[in-house]
Amino acid sequence: MKIENVSAGYRKNIVLKDVNLEVKKGEIISLIGPNGGGKSTLLKSIRGELSLLGGAVYLGEDELKTISLRELSRKMSIVTTDRIKPELMTCKDVVSAGRLPFTDCFGFGSEKDSAAVQRAMSLMKIEALKDKPYDKLSDGQKQRTLIARAIAQEPEYLIMDEPTSYLDIRYRMEFMDVIEGLAKEGVTIIMSLHELELALNYSDRLLLIYDDGRTMCEEPSKVLEKGLIKELFSLTDEMYEKALGKRML
Repeated sequence: MKIENVSAGYRKNIVLKDVNLEVKKGEIISLIGPNGGGKSTLLKSIRGELSLLGGAVYLGEDELKTISLRELSRKMSIVTTDRIKPELMTCKDVVSAGRLPFTDCFGFGSEKDSAAVQRAMSLMKIEALKDKPYDKLSDGQKQRTLIARAIAQEPEYLIMDEPTSYLDIRYRMEFMDVIEGLAKEGVTIIMSLHELELALNYSDRLLLIYDDGRTMCEEPSKVLEKGLIKELFSLTDEMYEKALGKRML
């Protein structure tokens, strides 16, 4: 994926300007920064939900805006912060919806589709919930189900906005291990995270998004060496030292 001179925002209100980033296959990129800085806006823009206010996004050699919706859904899967409200669907039904881009004109799947759904549910450890109504699941179970749906698509690109929301510490760690495994298989992952310790420990690179619209991409080790977290979140010396002391950074 290549993000070239992208300006992102709403209508004529530019939130981020001149974002440039080239992401390698199988790389994990985490977006970090203060609330309201534009992390979600950028994710919406690179997945085509928001029209770009400038620049271009490329998947391979193809510009995003030239790729059909069906083809894009076969290449890219997303996890958003929006909560879906399906009616009369089980946990497995929701995960199976991730295979819709690959089903025939009647909506029937193949053995490969079934295997992809089973694997995704196993990775997110929700097999025991397969027959439970989605609307009866806890928030954490719903989140794992939505992540499993995205994984079931077997995408080349996995775009996630705060995927660790609603997950307790155990499932956060297990989720990050799953992400590492998918990256090793060649899945390119771009996600926003609030948990700095996870972003620093699991990401290949961090995209720092400042509240004034600036961006900077660095390896986690460089972020720590240069003390960039302090400026990014406008921390006092005392705050920064406490954060380091608690091994959050």
